[in-house]
Amino acid sequence: MFISTFVRTIDLYQSSVNSMKIINPLYDKAFKYLMENNKFAKKVLSVILDVEIEEVNLENQETVLPSETRRLTLFRLDFKAVIKEADGSRKTVLIELQKSKFPTDIQRFRNYLGANYLAKQKKDNLVQESAIEYQTAYPIITIYILGYNLADLPYMAVTVNRDTINSVSKEKITVKSFFIEHLTHQSHIIQVRRLPEQRRTLLENFLVLFNQAWCTEDGYIIDLQNISEEFSEMANYLQGPLKDEEFRRKLEAEEEIDIIFDEQEAKHLKQLAEAEKRAELERFQKEEEHKQKVSLALKLATYMKQNGASTEEISKETGLSRDKIIDL
Repeated sequence: MFISTFVRTIDLYQSSVNSMKIINPLYDKAFKYLMENNKFAKKVLSVILDVEIEEVNLENQETVLPSETRRLTLFRLDFKAVIKEADGSRKTVLIELQKSKFPTDIQRFRNYLGANYLAKQKKDNLVQESAIEYQTAYPIITIYILGYNLADLPYMAVTVNRDTINSVSKEKITVKSFFIEHLTHQSHIIQVRRLPEQRRTLLENFLVLFNQAWCTEDGYIIDLQNISEEFSEMANYLQGPLKDEEFRRKLEAEEEIDIIFDEQEAKHLKQLAEAEKRAELERFQKEEEHKQKVSLALKLATYMKQNGASTEEISKETGLSRDKIIDL
């Protein structure tokens, strides 16, 4: 067992002469390994946000969240960063980075957006001034890295910026408001499976590291066909864990859990589809039964009216309203 695994590892590194093999950053363990490196975390966030980040600190690591459908975590990393603005000014922001391989996680993203925000403020930003305690709040930027495609968003990456509109004149206005800055969020959404074949931008060249089209039989390993010089050092860094047998075992375990979840999710979705189909059939049957009852009532009411029955008698017998009977 040990010898075969060792030989397999050697083969990976021998083949990397022609093609570099790295751990797949879409896997939680691999992405966490990348973002715990302060140098690379700063570079990744700078590329995604398209800003100059001078300082970055990993505040909270993987956030463990309960799930009704699977015993996994919704992967999330929290950073505190200092951004240098175009005008030379600097501001501190909180960056909430959430990553998901499964579409089902999107239903939980909103439930946990800012979940640790107040706790974080109490722990890290409690300031004493004139014997009065107050909290220093920071703007929040959210990043979503998705390992699947959103059908209604056919773009590799989008930025959702805040626009401030005068509600009376409907004009866009430029203001610097503490209230707006701290209570509304900027978001960045990345769909790694929409990476184009031609890479022109810095962001596209970075996302080559996530290219799922180059996954090997082991989904946690990507066989890079090419990488820009700008991210070659990062790629070399992601190659390192392949030498670590324990690290690889954890990636394999994550992959096995994913497979189990896929099977459970498929079964769950099938059950939901069957339940919805049964409910739809029941609704259809009830509608048809109602239509038949109404049709019979109208026929009976017409017959009774033609034979001189009063409106009250017809209504009592058929359950139809007076207006309905009068219109016959």
